[in-house]
Amino acid sequence: MKWLNCLLNSNPISERISSPVLSKREREVLQLLPVGMSNLEIGTTLQITEGTVKSHVNHILSKLNVSDRTQAVIVALKRGLISLP
Repeated sequence: MKWLNCLLNSNPISERISSPVLSKREREVLQLLPVGMSNLEIGTTLQITEGTVKSHVNHILSKLNVSDRTQAVIVALKRGLISLP
């Protein structure tokens, strides 16, 4: 856990300021990614289809300039976009 705190506290303020704007629904989906939920589980939780979740995840990856969900969670935590449950 110490490494995670170090990682999260190493981001410059300029990185947080330049964060792309995520929609409310994208932030809701992003907040569920660290829990390890599948797209289907996220969809059920948010009452949206699995396809819609996939679309939101793809938008999140694009906006955060990352290639997978794990990187998205790390970047989001570093930028203060989400918190761990």
